[in-house]
Amino acid sequence: MQQGTVKFYNESKGFGFIVPSDGGEEI
Repeated sequence: MQQGTVKFYNESKGFGFIVPSDGGEEI
């Protein structure tokens, strides 16, 4: 599991976007 800052999370749909702490591409 990658760690990073949560940029956006839609709890009702169960998905979100994370900005990896290593500066990689968004997931």
